[in-house]
Amino acid sequence: MFWSPRQYLIAFNMVQGIGGRRLLALEQHFGSLAEAWHAPMGDLARVKGVGPKTAEQFCAVRGQLCPFQEEEWAASRGARIITICDEEYPQYLRRLAVPPPVLYVWGELPQVPGIAVVGTRRPSRTGIAQAQFFTEEIVRRGRVVVSGLARGIDFYAHQRTLDLGGKTVAVLGSSLQEIYPAEHRGLAKRIAEQGAVVSEFSSRCPTVPGNFPRRNRIIAGCATGVLVVQAGAGSGALRTADWALELGIDVWSIPGEISDPLREGNHQLIKEGAQLVTHPAELFGAEGGQAQSAASSIEQLHASGRNANEIAAQLRKPVQEVLVELSRLQVKQGKQLG
Repeated sequence: MFWSPRQYLIAFNMVQGIGGRRLLALEQHFGSLAEAWHAPMGDLARVKGVGPKTAEQFCAVRGQLCPFQEEEWAASRGARIITICDEEYPQYLRRLAVPPPVLYVWGELPQVPGIAVVGTRRPSRTGIAQAQFFTEEIVRRGRVVVSGLARGIDFYAHQRTLDLGGKTVAVLGSSLQEIYPAEHRGLAKRIAEQGAVVSEFSSRCPTVPGNFPRRNRIIAGCATGVLVVQAGAGSGALRTADWALELGIDVWSIPGEISDPLREGNHQLIKEGAQLVTHPAELFGAEGGQAQSAASSIEQLHASGRNANEIAAQLRKPVQEVLVELSRLQVKQGKQLG
């Protein structure tokens, strides 16, 4: 049966261990993916970056793989497959050094990149409030919120966007068959209705730790900038920030108490040149200058002895917004004392 170039991409992507870099190496070595697909194991093993182990794994399974069946599988889940050969493949992902050759898309990808909101899986109450507050402003300005469907900050960014009627993109570290974490399957369905759930992993791909660094590069690729809300030293959010820096796009980091381990990653990013932000308006440069006007009122009420709930009630603002402003005020006062 004749396969088109896109169908060879889909089939190769179903082989564990063959990603974008190895696909490029195979195509360059053999002249086409069609030639590579039918090559004997010895020739495949000699390809730089492939080696005997991957060649053996590929030869053992290639007779079982069918791109047509894979497309039927995606369709059965309400999704479709887009390859880098297709016109509808998003231009913003082509910016990556090695773009994902195959995407499984459940929902509708935006035409333009959004803003990524990422952070720890175990946020504090302040971190949650900040994630929601910054997300609200992103949505208010009509931008797409991009995140990774993980527990913690990702969850609150997606959820707040949906609650406000905005559009959000969730990039998975798993296949559409094994949405991870499992308790977010309902959230994924809502996201697909108001945006898109995206994965580069086929129906045959298990969910393993190595998937998530790959997922993080796509999050950055779908964004014009990455906001790190709250992140410890080893947080995956820092890897997303690294990808953003490689792309030359903005990285923003919210500071916190210097002894807080959940802010260690934020502070490291700031030391390395990330933009310190304490208000959502700062994500939008001069465009967002007026949004800080309410901060002075909060500062005055706080100075008069009012607590966060009292301030929120008097100004008719979400208590989360007031908490973020008070956190910002504490940072400001700390700098003045220093």
